[in-house]
Amino acid sequence: MNVYVREYQKIERRSRRWDSFLVRYLPILLLLTGAAVVGKIYAQSVAIAWSGRVIERKDAARDLELQNADLERAIATLTSRERVAREAGDRLGMVVPTEQDVLWLTILDRGSPPNADPAAPRDPRSVVRDWIDALWQEEALALTSQ
Repeated sequence: MNVYVREYQKIERRSRRWDSFLVRYLPILLLLTGAAVVGKIYAQSVAIAWSGRVIERKDAARDLELQNADLERAIATLTSRERVAREAGDRLGMVVPTEQDVLWLTILDRGSPPNADPAAPRDPRSVVRDWIDALWQEEALALTSQ
């Protein structure tokens, strides 16, 4: 066999190998490439949908915060001392007491003696009594400071 024929056959085998590689693996490569593109597009569409939902929920949260602030302002005006006094006068016929109508009470300080050991357990009755005494003092102060 001639050297030229042998070289030609080698070249032909190589090109056949390359052709068989393309024929065998090109469809797989095309499918993988297509899947990657479709996957990328799907991921982007999901991200866009999620960001749209996030924006909607942020808007809803902002609206709720504004509504909450409005409600807090409305509650503050409803519970203000002026409004309570006006409603008491209008609906119930109440008036602001004069000095002659006020009865001054002397409140004794029955506070418990200082506890030497703050970590020692206290009797539940004394805790409740102290709490009621503090509440009584607070209410008396509120009544006298009007």
